[in-house]
Amino acid sequence: MKWYQPIECDNTVEKPLICDYDNFEENGFSEDCFLSGEKIENWNNSLFLQSTKKKNDGDPDDVLQNSLMLPIYSKRLIKELNIAKIRGIQYLPVRILKSDGTIIDGFSIANFLNCIEAFDYEKSDYNRFSDDFPNPNVRGKIAGVKKFVLKKNNLIGLDIIRLKEYKLRFFVSEKFKDLFERNNFTGYSFKEIELS
Repeated sequence: MKWYQPIECDNTVEKPLICDYDNFEENGFSEDCFLSGEKIENWNNSLFLQSTKKKNDGDPDDVLQNSLMLPIYSKRLIKELNIAKIRGIQYLPVRILKSDGTIIDGFSIANFLNCIEAFDYEKSDYNRFSDDFPNPNVRGKIAGVKKFVLKKNNLIGLDIIRLKEYKLRFFVSEKFKDLFERNNFTGYSFKEIELS
């Protein structure tokens, strides 16, 4: 059993579409809404991401590049993930626009539902926010990670997870990685993660 950290905005098409504008905040959504591991019931189908510069109007990768750094997957990638029975993802349709307003169909935000405790505090290399950090909500929590080590027993039966201890990062199984590479999907490369 091997696990990987997807490296975003890597292994891309030659001239990728880059969406640098969105209407999420004015509709009550932020990046944090997609980090909890909970299903989103009140999804708004009028949400969009858009390129604002003609130079960013390239071809979309299967994992769309965007300023929110959300995992946004193509219809082609979603179809293969479903065929392979990769579970634990809620797909939320989102409109993708080029700078001239041209709509690119078939993209959805991948909301990862498997938010689990799998971070090995003893073997990982990380630092914490200090006890006197200005934001009291993050004091003592993980501030950054140089090296991830995951507890393999907590990953059994799963193919994609977000860490409960550090929700900014998600990880995928060898099954996910192999499917991605076998089908020549674009937008991620993969770094193997040590397991304990």
